[in-house]
Amino acid sequence: MADYWREMDVNKKIQGYAMFIIGFTLLSLNALSYLLDWQSKNSAFTILGIIFVLLGLKQARSL
Repeated sequence: MADYWREMDVNKKIQGYAMFIIGFTLLSLNALSYLLDWQSKNSAFTILGIIFVLLGLKQARSL
């Protein structure tokens, strides 16, 4: 039974890192669109990116 809970903790940690990577990608794409003057300037990507980065780090580091 202890192996089951340890596996669940590892899965949550991986999920947290995945959320962090997705959030960082959204923030990077939004920053590049501003710097390179692309047409896809959307503040929702910034908000979602920040939320994903914060929640992902919280979930990955809390275990």
